[in-house]
Amino acid sequence: MMDVHRNSRTHNYEINISVDEWKEILCLPEIQHDNNILSALEKWYLAPDYTASCKSLGERYGQSPNFFSVQNRRLGQFAVKHLKRFRLIGSNDKETYWGIAWIELRREKGIYIVQLRPELVDAIKELGLFAFETSDAVQQYLQNDLSQEKRFEFLHEKFAKPPLSERTTKSYLRDPIAAKRSLCHAGFKCEFDASHDTFPRMIDGLPYMETHHLVPLKYADRFVISIDVPENIVCLCSTCHNWIHYGQNNMEIIERLWSLRKNDLYQVGIGIDLSELLGFYQI
Repeated sequence: MMDVHRNSRTHNYEINISVDEWKEILCLPEIQHDNNILSALEKWYLAPDYTASCKSLGERYGQSPNFFSVQNRRLGQFAVKHLKRFRLIGSNDKETYWGIAWIELRREKGIYIVQLRPELVDAIKELGLFAFETSDAVQQYLQNDLSQEKRFEFLHEKFAKPPLSERTTKSYLRDPIAAKRSLCHAGFKCEFDASHDTFPRMIDGLPYMETHHLVPLKYADRFVISIDVPENIVCLCSTCHNWIHYGQNNMEIIERLWSLRKNDLYQVGIGIDLSELLGFYQI
């Protein structure tokens, strides 16, 4: 394990934790079930430019400034323990966890103004960690400019189940990247009928489309692997998406989409026949 000392010029610790590594850390059961760490991190994340001081957050939320400092250090401690790659050494030659989750920007009258590390911010966004519903977070993510994205070919990769989120109601965390890939795979065309017209998205002019899990996420417990994968996510126009959920004779669209994806589903370990799938839709 490498010792990392504070840079005397920037006053920060030069560590390299990737977005994917931060996602792993944030999904650790110890963190997912720790409301104190998540609460403090959420307050930092909601601050303008992800920048604040412990004092300013304490004043804003009616808590002790020490609360935010302690939870930051605890998050850093979990990161070091998980990665087993480095230790931060403070000015007193003792291990510290102060500069892992954030970067010191400046000091004002003895108060440290710090900013969450960009990689940590991106990990929070990709996980949709602080959305009321993870589905809302995915939809918000998909409103980013996707005009430069290339067509995505299915990789047929199998993934372990994501952790359950228990902060509101129990639900598996959704992966916004998987949703984006499904749109790119379909070329932003309705997979039930590519001729279906839609309107241009405000941010990038691409056809507005929506994502739908063919095997509904509510049945994720029936499978030993994740079903939140591009192969199980179809791209639909708004009309077809609502038809599946609320329309009469929706068996037609479900049968067609199952026929389109059944081989891809099988290759990622989601073996399901049509009758079982129709049962999930109470047909």
